[in-house]
Amino acid sequence: MHVPSSSQRLRYTPPVTDTTPPSSTNRWLLLFSAVVSFFAVATTFFAVPPLVPELTIHFGLSNFQIGLLVGSIAIPAIFLSIPLGAAIDRWPPRAAGNVGLLFMLIGASLFAAAPSYAFLLVGRLLFGFGGLVMNLLLARLLTEAFSGRQLALAMGIFMAVYPAGMISLFSSHSLMLGAFGWRGELAVLAALTLFAIPLHNLAVPKRGGDQPSPETSTTSNASAVGRPLIMLSVAWMLFFAAFSSVPTFAPQWVGGGQQGLMTVTLIMWIAMILSPILGAVIDRIGRPTAWVFGGLVLLTLTLGLMAIGVVSAVAAMILVGLCAAAVPTATYAMPARIVPAARVGFAFGFITAFSNLGTVVGPPIAGAILDASGDWFLMWISLAALAGLGAMAAALIRPKTL
Repeated sequence: MHVPSSSQRLRYTPPVTDTTPPSSTNRWLLLFSAVVSFFAVATTFFAVPPLVPELTIHFGLSNFQIGLLVGSIAIPAIFLSIPLGAAIDRWPPRAAGNVGLLFMLIGASLFAAAPSYAFLLVGRLLFGFGGLVMNLLLARLLTEAFSGRQLALAMGIFMAVYPAGMISLFSSHSLMLGAFGWRGELAVLAALTLFAIPLHNLAVPKRGGDQPSPETSTTSNASAVGRPLIMLSVAWMLFFAAFSSVPTFAPQWVGGGQQGLMTVTLIMWIAMILSPILGAVIDRIGRPTAWVFGGLVLLTLTLGLMAIGVVSAVAAMILVGLCAAAVPTATYAMPARIVPAARVGFAFGFITAFSNLGTVVGPPIAGAILDASGDWFLMWISLAALAGLGAMAAALIRPKTL
């Protein structure tokens, strides 16, 4: 009978867990999969503005109802972002993504086939839930894969998908509308999700790392909520309240038609090109809070200039595009800097709840102001005030490490 020696009895071999950081190849494949999935989210998110004339004629909608239809996609995030963010820290990522993509497919299909305004809203809500799951999951996976290694660059590329989706949709709208009709155009957008599903299952691991234990979850979540996270969330919310109204109503402000849509896509051309560049800059020089603050100040000034009519439509869209590049890229690079790694999903859920509240509230309020007054000045100046409040919140983030 063999008796272990003293040194053998004291030696401890930890259990083997799959927490090895993704290889360089795997993390770039993950980023590519995230880009494809988020492109499907972005195109359906922006599906309403190009179809305002068709939806207005078919369903008899007011500007307020159009604004509500735009914002309704974000309603699930207001109530579910925080619990979903915390849950995604523990859920198997591949399975969670499949659930999100399934809800996106169902919601987009219902939106395309909707017989009434109520069904349009339900379709947007279902798609919004699926898009929320994917947004939180992908943000967490990319943070885990790129943490300490080109994180802001990865987030810049990820954020560039949002404007790329709008550009692609607005640029191809006339062609798709003429070829398929407005319902057929929406069906094409729904089909994008089908393309994302197999790639997601190829690129995303079954299990993730840095998962919190259930017994420490509540305490860790509570400890993650400090002034930096709260102020970042408020600034992010007010940015979206002001910004999301611009692509919704600016096509009408510019003059309508395809020319109005193409002018507004300048916002997204600038954001798409500059987001990865700014991500690389933030990786090198840091100070993401300064970029959030500066972007909100610029948005405030631009909306003010639009209100008093002293800036051309082209110049205004370019300036808004600079804001759309700076604020999202810097914001998504910050949770990894202000909360523990195991709480990143919760942090993204926290800021997403606030940002989607801004998306839900901003366009309907802007539409109601426009309905009541018929005055572009009053609408743009109100949005400028919201952006200004966001800049004040960004000035109060000031974590010691940023």
